[in-house]
Amino acid sequence: MFTCLVAHAASLHAAEQQPVRPLSTDRPDQTESAHTVPKGWFQVESNLVSFSRSYGMGEQAQDTSLCDFIFKYGITHDTDLQIGWAPRLLHREKDADGFLTDKSSGRGDIYLRMKTGLVGNDEGPYALAILPWVKAPTATTGFGNNAWEYGFTINQELDIRGGWELGSSIFLAMAVTDERQRYFEPAFTLAIGRDLTEKLAFYVETYQGWLYDGGRYLQSSFDGGLTYLVTPDLKFDVGMNWFFNGNQTLNPFVGVSFRF
Repeated sequence: MFTCLVAHAASLHAAEQQPVRPLSTDRPDQTESAHTVPKGWFQVESNLVSFSRSYGMGEQAQDTSLCDFIFKYGITHDTDLQIGWAPRLLHREKDADGFLTDKSSGRGDIYLRMKTGLVGNDEGPYALAILPWVKAPTATTGFGNNAWEYGFTINQELDIRGGWELGSSIFLAMAVTDERQRYFEPAFTLAIGRDLTEKLAFYVETYQGWLYDGGRYLQSSFDGGLTYLVTPDLKFDVGMNWFFNGNQTLNPFVGVSFRF
């Protein structure tokens, strides 16, 4: 009898916890989602493997991130708390002749974030969310700048019909250089995506950021990828970011997102 009561209570709790909106993720593009995790639900978004190859002056840098993630929890109907971390980072440098000159490994910084949906979190053609964040300097030496950083992101999505969706993020950050100089770092993204089938979708995107490295420069990228919705609560993705203005970098990746 007790077992039946426990099972019945669990089924009622599960019914109460049914998601009120489709699975929406900040990955795989650089544009953040304008929707939050439903109240009482957990969500994990992770790069299974992310590989970056940067070129400059004949030299080459290779960076690999394994299983970095953002872990989210819906605390209210329109707000979720998030923590992001890269537990395993690998770095290699090669000279112009292709010989290995440096090799290291470590962990990344921890990011604490909170997203709040202001408009259209459940329905409607337009959605707007804000996302303040702070970075704690927990990275291994050589994989971070050992400084606290913080910022604010404004995320928007617009259903333009015909299966097409437009998204954008405005990033406003206070960053720190290796010389401990604090500076304002703005950036924005613009992405457009479309459902190809009920499960398969694609996106293309551009990123523009005004960064600083001894002087101001414009960093641009062109990105694209595919997502596949295995179940309403499980999605895989694959894509590539191509940074072509500023630092020249190719960044292919494979990832997964799920909630429970």
